[in-house]
Amino acid sequence: MANLNYERRLMNLNARRFDEQVGKADLSESYGKFILPKNLEYLIESMRPIEKKYNDVTLVAAENVKKHLERDLSLHFNRAYRTQGSVKTSTNIKLHSDIDLLVLVDRYQFLEPALCPPQYPYTDSIPDDDIWLLRRQSTTIMQNQYDDVDTTGKKSISITNKNLRRKVDLVFSFWYDTQRYSEANDEFYRGICLYDFPAKKRLPDFPFAHISNVNWKGENTLDGSRKGIRLVKTLKADSEDRIKLSSFELTCLVHSIENSDLFYRNREELKIAISISSQIGKMLSDSVYRKSIKSPNATEKPFDNDDCLSGLRNLKEDLDQLIKDCAGELNNFLTKRSLLIY
Repeated sequence: MANLNYERRLMNLNARRFDEQVGKADLSESYGKFILPKNLEYLIESMRPIEKKYNDVTLVAAENVKKHLERDLSLHFNRAYRTQGSVKTSTNIKLHSDIDLLVLVDRYQFLEPALCPPQYPYTDSIPDDDIWLLRRQSTTIMQNQYDDVDTTGKKSISITNKNLRRKVDLVFSFWYDTQRYSEANDEFYRGICLYDFPAKKRLPDFPFAHISNVNWKGENTLDGSRKGIRLVKTLKADSEDRIKLSSFELTCLVHSIENSDLFYRNREELKIAISISSQIGKMLSDSVYRKSIKSPNATEKPFDNDDCLSGLRNLKEDLDQLIKDCAGELNNFLTKRSLLIY
C-alpha cells in the first residue's frame, strides 16, 4: 500500500485553488477548521468543482485571443472558433486552468468517406496552404499582443495571458462533416480535423460529442462522474509523476463506469472512490474488457495499449490507500457526525 502524506497533499490542493486577490483558496468554508481528519478532508475537497466565476475568467482569456485574431487576420477565408478542455465540463482541478481555442478554417469542410464525392469539389485554394497561412499570421498577431508565446506545438501555439493568469492553446483545424451531421444539422455529430504541421496530416476528432457526453453523464449522476474525474486527476497531480495517465485517459476511465455506481448523494464521496477502484480492478484483471472501453464520444479506445497498465496500477494503489484510510475514520461515531455538517 502507498503511504499518502495528506498534509502535503492538502497543501498542494490549496495551492492549485488559491486566489491571491482574495487571499484564500476556492475550498469549502469548513476546510482547515479541523472538523474532519485530513484524509477525509482531502477526499472531499479533491472532488469539489472549481467555482464557475474562475472558469468564466478562463473563457474570457480565450475570447480575448479570438478578438485579437479577428481584428488583425487578413485571409481569403473566414474563421470559426470553439473552445474545448476540462473547463467546458467542470472537471478541472486548478483555479487557473488552461483552455483550447479551436481556430477553424470556415470556408469549406472535409467529409467523412460516406459523404465524399468521387472528386473533392473545392479547388479555390489548397487547404494545407490555408492552414499554414492561418498559423503564421496568428503567430505574428499573438507575438505582437503577448509576451509569452510558445510556437513549438505540432498542432498549436500557446499564449499566456499574464493579467488573467491563463494559458490558451490556439489549435488550428478544419471542419469535418459526418453523415449524421448532414442529416441532423446538430454540432454534436460534427467533427474537426486537427492538423499535424510537421507531418502535414489531418486528424479527425469529435470534441463537441466528448464535451456533451461528459456533461450529460455529470448531470445524470448529480455531479458524481465529474467528482470522480476530479478525484483521479487530483491523485495524479499529487503522485509525483507515478501515475502516468493523461487527463483524457482519466476522464475515459470514470466515464466508463455505470451511472448507478457514480450517482452522488450528500457525503457519498467514498462510495464513488470505491466504484472507481472496482473499475480499475476489472480493467487490470480483464484485458479484453479494458481494451473494449471507449472514449466519451465513442471514437477511440484509450486503453487498447498495455502502456497504460503501470499508470492504472499506481492509481489504484493510491486510491485504495485513500479508501482504506477514510473507511477507518468512518468507524468513529464523532467523525460520522462531523461529516454530515462539513
